[in-house]
Amino acid sequence: MLRFAEEILLLALDDATGRLHPLPPKALELALAGALLFELSFQERVDTDLSSLRVMNWSATGDTLLDRALGALRADRGLLSLQQSLARVALIAPDLIEPLLQGLETKGILTRREKRILWKVREVTHPEKDAREEAAVRERIRRVVLEDQVPEPRDVVIIALVEACQLQRMVFSPAELEKARARLQEIAKMESLGAALLTAARKMENLSLREAAEGKEKS
Repeated sequence: MLRFAEEILLLALDDATGRLHPLPPKALELALAGALLFELSFQERVDTDLSSLRVMNWSATGDTLLDRALGALRADRGLLSLQQSLARVALIAPDLIEPLLQGLETKGILTRREKRILWKVREVTHPEKDAREEAAVRERIRRVVLEDQVPEPRDVVIIALVEACQLQRMVFSPAELEKARARLQEIAKMESLGAALLTAARKMENLSLREAAEGKEKS
């Protein structure tokens, strides 16, 4: 089973070129941060309500990426606003993309392609090698949203991440999206952390990640 962060990264990659799709500012960083916080929540390492996050267990998880996310959350008594929590993990998200890509290579889902000029590597891309995993993620989302099927907990998480971080067009056509907007929001709010993620992401639209991490509010 893929991590939530791996599923989000597959959606954000262009299958053919192996490059990241153009996304709104902060979208990918927030999506990966939300994915890691969901993983920590599922492991009962963090507890959340609609406005705050508390770390319940600081011990190592055995997963390097989750341990780095925990490290980014260190604060007095382990209590932060949800906005601060997302921003602090989002600040380290760019450093986590390469390990995530390497993990997907190891699993045989992506391949690595290097563009060289005069023996120097100028660009590294990650085209899809095995499309089944990404197709399965898309199908889960589409089935729940377009066919009104009852979502499983992991379906709610991935839909909340897609909705909060503006990755909907990676899954739906423009016509489908017009019909699906209300259903997407309804599902995203089924899980308390998903609802909180939506609220926090919107509050951060006019803030830099650094400002949000420091606890500043949207003006």
